[in-house]
Amino acid sequence: MEEIKIDYLQNPLKTYLERLASKDPVPGGGSAGALSLSLSAALLSMVANFTIGKKRFLEFETEAKKILSNTETIRQEAAKLVEEDSVAYLQYRRAVEMNKEAPARREALIAATRAGNKILIRIAELSRQALNLAKPLLKKGNPYLLSDVACAVSLARTAFEVAEINILINLSDGLNLPDEAKIKKDLNSFREEIISKSNAILTEAKKRLE
Repeated sequence: MEEIKIDYLQNPLKTYLERLASKDPVPGGGSAGALSLSLSAALLSMVANFTIGKKRFLEFETEAKKILSNTETIRQEAAKLVEEDSVAYLQYRRAVEMNKEAPARREALIAATRAGNKILIRIAELSRQALNLAKPLLKKGNPYLLSDVACAVSLARTAFEVAEINILINLSDGLNLPDEAKIKKDLNSFREEIISKSNAILTEAKKRLE
């Protein structure tokens, strides 16, 4: 089978947004969710960069450097998922277009759906990680970038919600995936933690901004 090639990261953002708005099936919601996560991590990296090297935050410097390393890892992985989600979806489309009588069609659908779910679950997991990194930046980072921390938290929460919605769509097609119960359990766990932490951070941020 011919390899699917996606090159979003090699082209201008303008090109990506035009494709997202077009009748082209990719990129779609999952890819946009991964982009939201990458933007979230980038904002957290910016906050860390504006904190490191300042005498005022010397006691937080070592921790801030570790946070920066982690946010950059998330940013780079999420950027890759922007493309990988589209590859997974196109593989699913190929499976859908197979002859409905073909014995391999159901196996291809299951494989493609599971590949897509794996990417979406990873987006959810990385969103949770981003929120955990945001909290110390809110409390001990450069206060002039308080709004950027809040924006990063909002973007990470959005990325999770996008991933959750797309997973629920994937689970609604009646394939009865062998890992369906685990996926739902993981989603519930992520949702509870992400909603709780994002609400707490956003509430504190808005209170301080007021």
